[in-house]
Amino acid sequence: MQRYSLDANILIEAKNGPYGFDIVPAFWKWLDEQISKERIFCSKFVYDEIVYGDDELAVWIKERKKRGFIVEPNDSAQIIFKDIADYVGKNYPSHRSSEFLAGADPWIIAQAKSEKAIVVTGEVLAPNTTRKVKIPNICKEFKVPCMGTYDVLRKLKASF
Repeated sequence: MQRYSLDANILIEAKNGPYGFDIVPAFWKWLDEQISKERIFCSKFVYDEIVYGDDELAVWIKERKKRGFIVEPNDSAQIIFKDIADYVGKNYPSHRSSEFLAGADPWIIAQAKSEKAIVVTGEVLAPNTTRKVKIPNICKEFKVPCMGTYDVLRKLKASF
């Protein structure tokens, strides 16, 4: 079964935009179904970013922490994280690499690669000339599949 590693922006943009809790509650019910089927997960570091917000989304994700939705980095992910950190440190300006490595993004990629999962993010592939570290660029470098929200909704046949 294919699994999907969600970036924080997927949940944040859904909550703030087209899938607000009060607008499309079916989206959140669908996510719960995917969690129970173990198709989607978030890194512990995504969890940390979201609960810091202390809002409705923070409450939602806290309620799902013990249901297998939140994944701690395994040994393989920790090794891959180091490889990502080395690559980013060598290929991006230090202030950009430090910013990227301090957040959840490298862990999302590392955990996905260790589990042969697909990263789901709102970010898009940037030109090679960009100085900002983007998830899709690092996914491409480390041969980790990456897609957007609507791609995964279609792939998992969501219908609201």
